[in-house]
Amino acid sequence: MEKKMGISELVNKYDENFWDFNGVRKEGLHKLGKYPATMVAPMQYELLSLIVSNNTGFKTLLDPFMGSGTSLVEGNNLGLEVFGVDINAYAVLLSEVKLNKYDELELLNMKQRVSDKISDNEYPYELHEFPNINKWFREDIIDSLSKIRRIIMEENNVWIRRFLWVCMSEVIYSHSNDRTSTFKLHIKKKEDIESIRDQCFKMFERSISSSYEYLEKNDEPSVTIFSGDSNEMLSELSSESIDIICTSPPYGDNATTVTYGQATILFLKWIDFKDLSGDEMLISNYSKIDSESLGGKLNENELPPIKSIESYINSLSESKKKKVVKFFSDYYKVIEQLVRVLSVGGYMLFTVGNRRVDGIIQPLDKITREMFLSMGLHEEKIFTRSILSKKMPSKISNVSNIGAVSSMSKETILIFKKEN
Repeated sequence: MEKKMGISELVNKYDENFWDFNGVRKEGLHKLGKYPATMVAPMQYELLSLIVSNNTGFKTLLDPFMGSGTSLVEGNNLGLEVFGVDINAYAVLLSEVKLNKYDELELLNMKQRVSDKISDNEYPYELHEFPNINKWFREDIIDSLSKIRRIIMEENNVWIRRFLWVCMSEVIYSHSNDRTSTFKLHIKKKEDIESIRDQCFKMFERSISSSYEYLEKNDEPSVTIFSGDSNEMLSELSSESIDIICTSPPYGDNATTVTYGQATILFLKWIDFKDLSGDEMLISNYSKIDSESLGGKLNENELPPIKSIESYINSLSESKKKKVVKFFSDYYKVIEQLVRVLSVGGYMLFTVGNRRVDGIIQPLDKITREMFLSMGLHEEKIFTRSILSKKMPSKISNVSNIGAVSSMSKETILIFKKEN
């Protein structure tokens, strides 16, 4: 009998540059919504398909930092029951919309209703309000978006409403006064704000038409999504219940890496919260999601017993150490939970990047590897890929005496197995 190839051997069959996926663009469901620094869907699909084809008994996949739901969609495409977790209510909404199944006739009828109401110049609605709304939106844009908001709220089907909120988020993205060239909220120049053309209605209808075709129709989904902190939500899962954990975790605390909360908060300020999941307090201000995310709460924390973390921490200035310690304290606790829920024979598939703190590279790949090994996981394969298509600003922050820091250009993929 021919010996079955291991994951490492299967990965090695591909050309080294294959994993860069040069020129690949988002397709299908992955085109829905706006979300920063998303995973490369074809890469995750290829890796997951290798694992699934080599382990035909695998049934479940978890992404504890699901973001826009890339790994969940690809796992679902491979016939797996998928589980996702995120603290960001917009990430939860976007992932739920992508993975829900819709009635095609309901979608077609909705399109006509929305179009009729947009064309109705006598349609009644109230102007929406929230703190600093006039800072982030021009008065005429507020008027147009308020009409769209009212139209969505009148839909009876909650999943139709959720889909329409995602479509509206694309309109908000292109019509806000936010600069959008970085993930942090920054006001545009006055002349740029004045030059925004109010095409809210046209873009909203176009977004519906271009997006609804990608939605799954009729079948019931096999998906469970948790809204909240990963450490808390993972406790809801039974030990050894997940066959594959596939994720791209935060590379550091949100405030100093990718501010997922700030990048999506303007969407959340317009959405009726009854159609969202999670704690409403998280959208109470513009930075709350980021401050409550992994590494965001600066209470006292113990340094995980990982030598590479201690060495790295000691290289940093005192002013930077506290946030980094907090991040790795939270990160270690999540990985402990992930090892607990991973089934014997199951795979851990992490895509990580090494950011800079104080101008010094944070070796998240090395630290993650050491954490996995310390918890008894077996190393199957580690390799790097060039980041060619992920939406990341070329300069992400300024460091005193150094200036603008370039964003990362490489990612590391770590594949580990739980053998006992």
